[in-house]
Amino acid sequence: MKHRLIPTAWLWAILLTTAWSSHSLDREVWSAEWFLEPALTVRGEVNSNLTLTTFDHKTTYGHWVSPGAKFGGSTEALEVNGRLAADFVRYYGGQNTSLTNLYFPISAKYKMEHDSFGFDGGFTRDNTLIGELRQTGVVLSFTQRNQWTLNPSWTHAITERLSSIASYTFYDTRYENGLRLGLADYTLHVGSLGMSYQMTERDQVQINAVAVRFNAADLRLSSTIVGPQITYSHMFSETVSGAVSGGPRHVSSSINTPAGSLSDGVWTWVFSGSLEKRLEDWRVKAEIGREINPSGFGLLLRTDKLSLEVSHQLTERLSASVTGLFIIADGVKTRAVSTVFPENRLFYVTPKLSWRLSEWWTADVTYTYTKRDLPSQSLTALGNSATIMFTYYPPKFTVGR
Repeated sequence: MKHRLIPTAWLWAILLTTAWSSHSLDREVWSAEWFLEPALTVRGEVNSNLTLTTFDHKTTYGHWVSPGAKFGGSTEALEVNGRLAADFVRYYGGQNTSLTNLYFPISAKYKMEHDSFGFDGGFTRDNTLIGELRQTGVVLSFTQRNQWTLNPSWTHAITERLSSIASYTFYDTRYENGLRLGLADYTLHVGSLGMSYQMTERDQVQINAVAVRFNAADLRLSSTIVGPQITYSHMFSETVSGAVSGGPRHVSSSINTPAGSLSDGVWTWVFSGSLEKRLEDWRVKAEIGREINPSGFGLLLRTDKLSLEVSHQLTERLSASVTGLFIIADGVKTRAVSTVFPENRLFYVTPKLSWRLSEWWTADVTYTYTKRDLPSQSLTALGNSATIMFTYYPPKFTVGR
């Protein structure tokens, strides 16, 4: 069994980068105003079908204890933000298991006269029903997932309106007991290079060349995705904004077998569109799109998404929201990857109420209805879950300046 929580080489890379940055930006860092915002959440949950199985199942009950803290600091040129949090989860009933989720996202931005440098990344330990399900729309075996992310970026202002943009993203994703459960660890490299032009105060267009490399070493499978991406964003008014994006992608895959190497490629389109309306007490956001996502099956998935989010501040202390998502997921098939992957459909809707009980306490009540369909097999799975959550916010700590 392969188990690697922290890739040593990448840990050293992060430590060396941090040390170099701290040395180079010593005066900036120590003149910054730093803050720490701790929080503690406890949650109770009841779920009629936790794993969204189409077989007979029992209701699962769970309780969560989630300590965490946001931190950050800023100067005129440097801005750093991060979060350190954990979930200690216990399920019983339909599922009898204990989980520990960890979250350590961090981002940094440094601005110069004509250049700005950014970094986003960190470590996430969650389970396949939290992170990967709502990204791909496909239910995997219920296990924990460890993912490292590194995303440096650079923007150079050529003129007041024209800028060049470069970014690179690395993902290292590993599953506990992955091979035994039919899941494959994978790495993903994403590079992007392009130009951004501010046409007017309300209009912006961006053109990028995108290259992606997907590797599932245990399956001896690799895929390359290349293509252009055009994005146009527009502010219709101070309260309404939208964006559209899209472009063709050439997906080529190769697999090594005892008989030799087999490779092939196909063309497909990716696109996205969003529209957002903001008022003093209301927010409405709709999104539609098609993405190509990696998955724990060791395959690339073509995922079509439609989402809607509505939130309303009912009173000074009470707010309500409804979130809906519909996903259709299918495999990206080539001659090299001819695995029959059935079309998956996932729909969920989540209404939520949030009360600000006092300066230090909030309470949230959430209900989620989920439906999973496999049309080719005439199978349907339904799930209903309800949670009640209380969060305590101790006083915020600030130092510096």
